[in-house]
Amino acid sequence: MSDTDSFIEEVSEEVRRDRLYGFFRKYAWVGILAVVTIVGGTAFLEFQKAKAKAKAEALGSAIIEALEISNEKERVELLGNIEVSNSEAKSIVALLLAAEELSLQNYDAASRNLTAISEDQSISQIYRDMAKFKFLLISHNRLEVELLLAGFEELASPGNPFRLLAEEQIALLTLKNNDYDTAINSLKSILDDAELTDTIRQRVSQLLISLDVDPSSI
Repeated sequence: MSDTDSFIEEVSEEVRRDRLYGFFRKYAWVGILAVVTIVGGTAFLEFQKAKAKAKAEALGSAIIEALEISNEKERVELLGNIEVSNSEAKSIVALLLAAEELSLQNYDAASRNLTAISEDQSISQIYRDMAKFKFLLISHNRLEVELLLAGFEELASPGNPFRLLAEEQIALLTLKNNDYDTAINSLKSILDDAELTDTIRQRVSQLLISLDVDPSSI
């Protein structure tokens, strides 16, 4: 009986082995395809990463090369000739270009660059807000006070990273309208804000002192 059982077990084992080999022969292409897909996908991702890195390095080099030029007009020309497809990078280049235009007192050109960024929906909100804030800053003597106030009030909304800076500008514009009480209250509110930075604290404190208000009493 033991020899018979052993023989049956061997035969059963061979049958299972043949079935397993047959399964592998039949569906081996699935495994090969999976391996090729994984390896190919990994290689493609690495290629894309290397391509993106090369683009970023080329853009960085172009920006540095432009900023290292001593002649302001040449810097503007080089920055203006930088070709950028990525919307975030485009906003950075445009902000740098606007700053260079301002140094040449080309306010119209700077305003156009900043306005283009602030109105481009494909750009992240923080860059758009930054461009808008800079545009409003350089427009103090070029726009009506009401328009400036409306712009800064929009930036002073809760959660906006430029909120306190916008509130500071609102206080200055309120002073310009000779509304001293409202301006002083606004400045006091800024000093009492939990997100206040040392730089803003110093500016606001100096402004309050110039208005005969002791900031230490707040």
